[in-house]
Amino acid sequence: MRCLIGAPLVAAILLTATSGCNRTFYRRRADEEVAVLVLEKSNDPRWDLRDFTIEVDPRSRYANVHDPDFPPMPPDDPASHQLMRWVDGKKGYSGWDDYGHVHDLESPFWRQCLGRYAEVTPDGKLVLRLEDSVRIARINSPDYQEQLETIYLSALDVSTERFRFDTQFFAGTTLAYEHLGRKRPGGEQNRLVWDTSANLDDRLATAGSPPASATAAAGRSLASAAELLVGFANTTIWEFTGTDSHITTSILNFSFVQPLLRAGGRAVGLEQLTLSERVLLANLRAFERYRHGFYTDVAIGEGNVGGPQRRGGFFGAGFTGFTGLGSGGFAGVGSAAGFGRGFFGGGGGGGGGAGFAGGGAGTVGGFIGLLQQLQQIRNSEESLTAQLRTLALLEANLDAGLIDIAQVDQFRQNIETERATLLQARNSLQSSLDSFKSGTLGLPPDLPVELDDSFIQPFRLLGQDVSDIQSELAAILSEFGDLPEELSSEDLSTTLDAIIAVREEIGGLLDATPPELDALDAVSDQRKRTMEPEEQSLFDRDRERLRESLADLENRFLLTKPDVEALREAEPDETAANQIVELIAELQGIANDVGLVQARARVERIVVEPIDLSPQFALEIARANRLDWMNNRASLVDTWRLIEFNANALKSNLTIRVDGDSVTTVNRPFGFDENGNSLRAAVEFDPPLTRLVERNNFRQQLIDYQQSRRQLIQFEDSVHQTLRNLLRNLDQLSINLEIQRRAVAIAIRRVDQTREALNRPVAPPQPGEPPNVLGPTAAQNLLFALSDLRSAQNNLMSVWLNHYSTRMLLYRELGMMQLDDHGLWIDVPLLISDPVPVEGTPLPPPVPPAWLEEDGPTLTPMANARTSDSADGESRVFLNGFPAESRTGIIEEPHRPPGKVQVPASAEPLPRQDSRLEGRTDVDDSLPLDRIGGALRSRARTN
Repeated sequence: MRCLIGAPLVAAILLTATSGCNRTFYRRRADEEVAVLVLEKSNDPRWDLRDFTIEVDPRSRYANVHDPDFPPMPPDDPASHQLMRWVDGKKGYSGWDDYGHVHDLESPFWRQCLGRYAEVTPDGKLVLRLEDSVRIARINSPDYQEQLETIYLSALDVSTERFRFDTQFFAGTTLAYEHLGRKRPGGEQNRLVWDTSANLDDRLATAGSPPASATAAAGRSLASAAELLVGFANTTIWEFTGTDSHITTSILNFSFVQPLLRAGGRAVGLEQLTLSERVLLANLRAFERYRHGFYTDVAIGEGNVGGPQRRGGFFGAGFTGFTGLGSGGFAGVGSAAGFGRGFFGGGGGGGGGAGFAGGGAGTVGGFIGLLQQLQQIRNSEESLTAQLRTLALLEANLDAGLIDIAQVDQFRQNIETERATLLQARNSLQSSLDSFKSGTLGLPPDLPVELDDSFIQPFRLLGQDVSDIQSELAAILSEFGDLPEELSSEDLSTTLDAIIAVREEIGGLLDATPPELDALDAVSDQRKRTMEPEEQSLFDRDRERLRESLADLENRFLLTKPDVEALREAEPDETAANQIVELIAELQGIANDVGLVQARARVERIVVEPIDLSPQFALEIARANRLDWMNNRASLVDTWRLIEFNANALKSNLTIRVDGDSVTTVNRPFGFDENGNSLRAAVEFDPPLTRLVERNNFRQQLIDYQQSRRQLIQFEDSVHQTLRNLLRNLDQLSINLEIQRRAVAIAIRRVDQTREALNRPVAPPQPGEPPNVLGPTAAQNLLFALSDLRSAQNNLMSVWLNHYSTRMLLYRELGMMQLDDHGLWIDVPLLISDPVPVEGTPLPPPVPPAWLEEDGPTLTPMANARTSDSADGESRVFLNGFPAESRTGIIEEPHRPPGKVQVPASAEPLPRQDSRLEGRTDVDDSLPLDRIGGALRSRARTN
């Protein structure tokens, strides 16, 4: 009776246990463990990734507003959906609709959330600045989210590999009712069997061949590749026929297996765990470098930086499928998935710009490239506006017979060409905006945006206020010309009121000019640092002339006041009309000249930060600070380590196996005694008679290592080449900036001269001679001058922007780019850092006392070389404190404070490496190569 009562109770317990924990529990446990693993590897501020999570920002367009563990069904293809309902004539699963359906994949709230982290105008336009673009991209970029998820999956691989070395517990049970008919041997039988068993995985089963029935089992893999298993089993049978008896049998067993040669040892047992841990560390570094590339991609369209890569996961979490072949350890699987060469890659950077066009430096990409296109359109609009204003003057001269129709038609044709070009440029800007919104920011292309152009304000050389004043004066003159020849007092008064209003605007323009000159004086010291003495003198004289010109313009402006007052009292006759025209012309000249003074001041105060750094110094900085270089060195060691892994398979099989068990001899669950015990110890040996496959694998791994070694050398060459290109481009752009600065000044002067020539009254003809006309190239000269001014403005801006973007890339390729918590570049000077010791680098041997007492040692041909015995007993050669190893043998440095250059500290100073440092007073003569951060400060600069 007790058995009949206990059976349903056991069944109820089993039904409860089979449900297990819910999905949410397992997901949260995985999140917690991954967060701990990432925090554990975030032990260096250079790749610190604290508060790690893969939860999408709720403000994101891609935020999940549904239950993550029970997501509703997304929209399906109708034809494909039928195969879920009926497949091959069979009815499908009926529970597909249990979690509902969703028709819109993106978050329905993301548009309302835009205003929480970006500025939105009242008409719904998203205002974009560089910092806004970076913030929006971090929240909405699918690629950025995928990098975080790759780190998460890499941490899951570590979790799985660590779990293999944990003590794993298993338990199971089976409750069965058996009935045998009367004609079966033994007659009719009815019995209830309670058999406790554990479904052990294949790894534990091969360790000790445990019995099929085990109430509980515990297995553990050891670092030496040994396997230990302990199990307990119990079987109880209740017989309901005959004597109505029951039988209980229990067994306690253990198994221990230790391979000694093949498949044994820590080189084999810990390889997968070691690789997974190193890959997670490498992925944190790769993500930090990806953040640098992410910023440059948003800012200037220069990504070209790889992110984290997952080595495992081909057959589920962990390194299941690990073969030990190839550079990644997964043989062809890793190579096919793009992971076959670890973290190797190219130099990871290129020069800024898209080639050279017309003396400029091409167009950059990203957000700054959009601003560049916007300013180029504005320059074209200003040129078109100037041509339209001049066209009215040319047509008036044509009516007066002062210019031929060919010049006027040429001017008209050029205006139409300018309109078509401007239309194409605007369309190109809109296409670039759509690509930036969808491809970089992760937003839909139809989202209305407005670019904040404060970044390129210094390149609005000819202010819009000057252009507006010129247009207003031209409109006043045109309206005045349409008046009857006999002026009325009202007409004269109305015209004067309009002139006075514009004159006040010119006064405000004059008042705004001294701050422009003061801003130029503020950067004069920085400008003169890169000039020769003669150039400095010319620069000072130019600044003085600008102030003198401003003073003259102020006097001219003051002299117009009596003219206005006199016209107030004048009669509306022809004399007053001529005075009106002369006053308008004078005000136009003053406004134009004030604009020229402002433009010249703005041109002269555009500066760049010069960087005086030799390519060799740059290479040493990159070697010590680039995170991808650290990863590549680590990846090469991973490939090298697999040589030992595959060499192990060439050995003989020599395994120690110990098995034992104890069986109950009485009808009690725990009735164990010594008479029921057994013990078996064995030594298994299999000589290496057939190792052809293993031999081929070993030879393949040797080849893989040599290929990876060559690739790392090529990687260093690629980095070196990239740095050389960047430094050359910076030098070229710095020189070109001065060229374009002079070109803009010349172009402004040409436009002023040609416009003045057109506005200058034609001298009256002598008696009996035909009327004088404008020169045959008067209109053409103005067209050329306006076109050259627009090109010079565009070129100056493109050179400065390319210098800015190239310097940004140099910081990134040196490994010295710093980002704040919002992912924005902290543009700070590269500082000198104190040398730090390198862990693992053997110290030079002490000087023998005999050398101090005698004349010293005999120098070898390598005068600065000395040897030291390393920990492995090998003799190493030291040159000036650095081991004379291959270029890829530099050992990674330990933690350093952010913002400072650090490279391995040398034991003694090295000779000067850069001729450009000769004669410098800001560099210590004893500066060793490891103090190369000092070379980043080309001069002691003070503002």
